[in-house]
Amino acid sequence: MLVTRWGMPVVVDDRGIRYSIASAEEAMNWLMHERKQTSQKGRSAWEACQAARNGELAPEEARSAVEQVAKGTLH
Repeated sequence: MLVTRWGMPVVVDDRGIRYSIASAEEAMNWLMHERKQTSQKGRSAWEACQAARNGELAPEEARSAVEQVAKGTLH
């Protein structure tokens, strides 16, 4: 398992609670609790983070997938 911090964290402001997600591992933790986790974007982000964690995908690519989910949570 690799822990690779992203250069720039993904910041999520969800109903007044601000999350700063800086790695695939942190993103997986957030995705487990995200209410839209079963959406297509949520599943894709989970798979991208899993692949990044296993060293099969560049961490920044996982960050992009997480960012897409995060954009959907902004109010």
